[in-house]
Amino acid sequence: MSTGHTGTPGASGGRARVPNRWGEGQRLRQEVLEAAGRLLKEASRPEDVSLRAIAREVGVTAPSIYKHFKDKSELLLAVLDDICRELAESMRRAAQSVPDTEPWTALRAAVDTYCRFATQQRHRYQLMFHIGPTLTEPQSSAGHPGRHVMKVWREVVQGYLNDPAAGSGRNPGASSLPAEDITRLLWSGLHGQFGIWWITTRDEPGQQRLVQLQDALLVSLFGRC
Repeated sequence: MSTGHTGTPGASGGRARVPNRWGEGQRLRQEVLEAAGRLLKEASRPEDVSLRAIAREVGVTAPSIYKHFKDKSELLLAVLDDICRELAESMRRAAQSVPDTEPWTALRAAVDTYCRFATQQRHRYQLMFHIGPTLTEPQSSAGHPGRHVMKVWREVVQGYLNDPAAGSGRNPGASSLPAEDITRLLWSGLHGQFGIWWITTRDEPGQQRLVQLQDALLVSLFGRC
């Protein structure tokens, strides 16, 4: 059950929630997002989670949610945006913790952070790719939340490719590709490997093999791992 709730269980099966004081609307918005995240974790599919169920989990009525989100698609988009922003910021912090003179180490730090997120927060990672197809409303003009993660990938890949030593040992086929294509191949290659790993084996030897395949992907794109 969610934190920050007080009161007794309501007739709907949720909890009676103490109303926000003036200026605490953002707290309700965050509670709604957290409740949606919990229910999405329990559900088989994002479309199985209703606004009514989310409201019941928070301890409010469904109309209260509409004060912050016009519909379920907008709410799910906000959940997705939070996940992508968190992942992107973690990747950027990892890359920026490396000296500017070591762009390859910065790229590897971003890759390692991404892979840890995918394995240690599997549910939230998978939501990044499961929520999008359920959205029926046009997404905001700002673009898909995944742009936050893509921006970091572009930064670390371009940062390495700008290094004069980057061309040494690179695969001739990959070296002829523009940075944008290499960035897309890196992200799609990593994600594809996780997908196959999850549907085949997740034991320790399998995880070691996953790391080997990640290194092989880096070698194929950059000539090093």
